[in-house]
Amino acid sequence: METITTTYTVTGMTCEHCVAAVSTEVGQVDGVNAVEVELVPEGTSLVRVSGQAPADRDAVSAAVDEAGYVLTGVVA
Repeated sequence: METITTTYTVTGMTCEHCVAAVSTEVGQVDGVNAVEVELVPEGTSLVRVSGQAPADRDAVSAAVDEAGYVLTGVVA
């Protein structure tokens, strides 16, 4: 089965602790198989979320918020 990856932009992340927090929270969203973070300290980081189907954006946003950061958009 094909894996679908969606890339989100997230602000507020500054270090590997931030990466771990976001990865843990987003990884708990239903249907998410993998989370990869491209950290841009003091900038806009990229969070790639993979699964068998697109993850629910609201659920991903809530997970990022729970980790203490802000999902600002989706990369087209």
